[in-house]
Amino acid sequence: MLHRAFLTVLMAVTLSACSSLTSEPEPAPDANTSWEAHLARLQTINTWEVTGKAGIRDSKTRHSASLAWQQQEEFFNIELTGPLGQGGARISGSPRGIEIHAAGEAPIYSNMPEALMEERLGWRFPLNNLPYWMKGQPAPDSEYTPVFDTNRLKTLQQNNWQINYLRYTSQDGIPLPVKIVLNQGNLRITLIAKEWQIGAR
Repeated sequence: MLHRAFLTVLMAVTLSACSSLTSEPEPAPDANTSWEAHLARLQTINTWEVTGKAGIRDSKTRHSASLAWQQQEEFFNIELTGPLGQGGARISGSPRGIEIHAAGEAPIYSNMPEALMEERLGWRFPLNNLPYWMKGQPAPDSEYTPVFDTNRLKTLQQNNWQINYLRYTSQDGIPLPVKIVLNQGNLRITLIAKEWQIGAR
């Protein structure tokens, strides 16, 4: 169904690709590194992969799925498996448009993915912001209100969403989120990164 496919897109749009990281003990914030210096390092991460899980809950439904996200610059490819994407689903695209391939359904394409989600689901999600939020970075060109834990985000309010960063890991000395909860009204999205990879294959 289209409804399932768009829930799939929303839950998947997150994460990604290439010096491997398995979970480490949560690093303490580095008091010797400023937020500005940390942000500058995050801004250099343009190619990445994440494998993990996503959950979505609103006032009527609750779903979960496993996901694998590959991000190269502005282009992403997402493979989804689990209860939500029975039979598997693949979502690929860029800020200019997305294509959804769900098992047993015709492919869906839109060059206005956020508007299409609002039409099908009744609410709009800032799809293009999520790759930044996943790294613990505010999306550019939009006002935001941060709360910091030393040099990294603890909470972020942006585009009428509140993003809570509940846990971090570290790769090459860079703190990266492991558990993120996004809230807007009755909608709650939980993203858990089991493994981060950064760089080019």
